[in-house]
Amino acid sequence: MDLTSIYFLFLSGSIGSLVRLLVESNSIILPKRITGGLAMGFIGSMLIGGFAGIVIDGSLLTAGLAGYVGASVIEGLLPIVKNKVI
Repeated sequence: MDLTSIYFLFLSGSIGSLVRLLVESNSIILPKRITGGLAMGFIGSMLIGGFAGIVIDGSLLTAGLAGYVGASVIEGLLPIVKNKVI
């Protein structure tokens, strides 16, 4: 896989993630400083979607769909991880 196709897969996943934000909340959440850190807002969601788009099978369509559902999967796993004792 060459660098150009990786770029387009990342872009497709990022766009899928941005579409998810617009469909669910009808707005884009901007990054902001919070106590002790930084809330990434839509940029964090687009990064997750972009990386999800890269690791899927190499199709632009499935990369966009992976970006759309990527953040949902992580949000679904967070309550499970928080309740586990390590």
